[in-house]
Amino acid sequence: MSDDPLAGAAVAPPLDGPAAPPPRRRHRWLIDVAAVAALLVLLAYLHTRVVQVTFVTTGSMLPTIEPGDRLVVHLAAYRKAPPRRGDVIAFWDPARGELEVKRVIAVGGDEVIVGGGMVIVNGQRLDEPYLREPMLREIPLGGRLAEDQLFVMGDNRNGSEDSRDFGPLAYDRVMGRLVYRILPLNRAGPLK
Repeated sequence: MSDDPLAGAAVAPPLDGPAAPPPRRRHRWLIDVAAVAALLVLLAYLHTRVVQVTFVTTGSMLPTIEPGDRLVVHLAAYRKAPPRRGDVIAFWDPARGELEVKRVIAVGGDEVIVGGGMVIVNGQRLDEPYLREPMLREIPLGGRLAEDQLFVMGDNRNGSEDSRDFGPLAYDRVMGRLVYRILPLNRAGPLK
């Protein structure tokens, strides 16, 4: 005989009756497909209307942006307000068939003078702490921008093709403002 007092005792059925069958999942796959489709639509919207990731292939923005950097472009940045001096923007260059990245030096209505190794905007020498070296490559020029124009330059003034070469940039060619570097990870962070 066993020492267990419950040995051989009958097991009582649960008080609620027989065990309930598992919940029906025949439409679960439809919910999963709808959730994935909604996520894809949201990502497509964000990619075409809000943000986009791009990379830089040239050294025209050194030292701020290096070739190979992966950057986030805020596509909606200028829907309500125009670019400001100092913004780093992306725009499509139809002559080259590629995306260009430059810094806004002057905006519509500003007077710009480039010469003598400096940039003067509205009579004031531009303070440019982001430059690594003095500007040696010059194309002396000056003038007032139309309201729908921007004057853009690369931070690597001696290795950049910019408004000194192709003239003022029409505002409607601006794709967006570069806001964040995501790669390489050791330099990830907001762009200034």
